[in-house]
Formats: sequence, structure tokens, C-alpha cells
Amino acid sequence: MAELNKREKAALRYYIGDVSGSDPFRSDPKAYLVLNSLFFAGTATERARAAEGKRLNPAILADTDRLTELFADLFSAFRRCAAEEERRTFRVERWSDYALCRAAGTTLSLTSTSTAGFLRYYRDRLGIALMRFTLPKGTPCIDVAAALDFYAKPDEAEVLLPPFLRLDIAEVPVTDDERSILDSAGKPPRCSCTATADGIQPCTAAEAELPHGGGQAGQRVLAALNAGELPSSEDEELYSQWKKAYLLQLHRLFTDNT
Repeated sequence: MAELNKREKAALRYYIGDVSGSDPFRSDPKAYLVLNSLFFAGTATERARAAEGKRLNPAILADTDRLTELFADLFSAFRRCAAEEERRTFRVERWSDYALCRAAGTTLSLTSTSTAGFLRYYRDRLGIALMRFTLPKGTPCIDVAAALDFYAKPDEAEVLLPPFLRLDIAEVPVTDDERSILDSAGKPPRCSCTATADGIQPCTAAEAELPHGGGQAGQRVLAALNAGELPSSEDEELYSQWKKAYLLQLHRLFTDNT
């Protein structure tokens, strides 16, 4: 694995929640909640996270250029890092996100997995699916402990997968042991699966222009959800259009340099 540069390491630390200071953007230890929601259509993902009691930081959407620079640094880190041999990792996924991932046949966002099995830290979800990943040699992925000089959460044994990673998913029976892994409502997994990585999905769509004011509409949507209120339909529509165009930009940003 190649040595990450200063910007790549800083972006990776930020993503995993190793932050400090009081800046509304830079100090958020759970920025990944909003960062990952940008890869999902509409606002269902934001609503699901808010329903789990998670705060969604509007400051992340305040500056699109700053946001894109962060993703560019993260994507650059993925281009430097790949599995040096076949690896097996695990994830406790939200059922709703898993269903979308299965339908797409790809990772839909940056995806945290672990070599330490199904972690209890990630069972704070309502409705879960268990995913076992096989990462063939050469698969873009970041072994966080190996990539950083200091890893704040060594017990998580995190291997981070990029968005747009093709997956061959096959569902398998939930074992008796796996039925003891419970979601936030005390219910067992809805399914278990194997997912084998198979390279990056190319971007074939034409790039779209970002709708004016879409990021600001997104800030209002997040603020409303944080307050337990319904966002306006106008804000949701504009934010959803902005996300759709921005996702195409991110896909092209990733694949044009891969």
C-alpha cells in the first residue's frame, strides 16, 4: 500500500470521526452520516438516520467546493490503496440500505467494514442485514490502521470500501449464532449475504449542472429533520435534484482518475 499524503490522511481521519476543534464542519465526529447520505436518491436515507436519533450536520452542505475537495482527497486515498491479498470483512448494514445496495449491485457510498466480525457498535440500526465481503487482491480499499500514523479506534479493525464498487451478492441462511445479533428494536437480522467485489462501476452518464440553491435547500432539510419536523416539499425536491447531479459529479471524479 502506498503512503498517503497529508491531505489524504486528513480526509480519512475526518471521515472516521477523528476530529478536534469547534469549526462546525471540521469538528463533527459523525460527518459520515451526511457524507454517505449524498450517495442515496431522495431524502429517505436522511429521514432514516434522523429517525434513529442521529444528528445530521447542515454545515457539511454549506460549501460545495469544500465538500468536493474532501471527496477528492478521499477518492485519491482509495486510488493509492488496494488489497494486497484476498481479504474477508464484515458489516452490519441497515436493511433499507442493503436492499438498495443489492438492487444496484454496487456499494452505494463509502462503506465501513471490519476484519473483526460483526461489530456491536453498528447495531444501532432499525432493521439489519449481515454482509460478508470478499475483497480479491487489487480491490480498492483502505485498511485504516495501516494507512494512518495513529488510529483512534483500533478495536474496529476497519477496512473502508469506496462507493461504486461492483458486488456479486448472494443471500445465505441466517445462522443460529447470527440470530443473536439484534437491531435497535431487539430483532434479529432480516437476512445474511456474501458480497464479492468485482472492480469499479464505470460512469456512463453525462455530467449534470448543479441546481442553484440545492445545497442550501439541503441545509434546511437537515435542520428540519434534526428538529423533528417535516421539511418543505420544495426544499426536498430541490435538494433531491441537487443530490442527483452531485452524485454524477462524484462518480466521474472517482472514475476519471482511476
